[in-house]
Amino acid sequence: MVTLAREAGMSRSAFTAAFREAVGTPPARRLTARRIREAARLLAETGLPQSAVPARVGYRSRVGFHLAFRTTYGMTPGEYRATAPRRV
Repeated sequence: MVTLAREAGMSRSAFTAAFREAVGTPPARRLTARRIREAARLLAETGLPQSAVPARVGYRSRVGFHLAFRTTYGMTPGEYRATAPRRV
């Protein structure tokens, strides 16, 4: 978020407040949601190894990714891939 704030010529807190007012959610929450949606798409629509998905969507930690995915979808990435209809 610091880079985005810098690009906008704002402090991080001012950027966060402006973003929240304009979009309705904080930028970090919006980014997390976007990353997890993209991960779900990759799991459902590609043959990309599950172990490669976290890095592809911007996570450095597989554990952090796993927890965020489970919080969003109520299941692990592996469970999601096993139950998602394939559209390859």
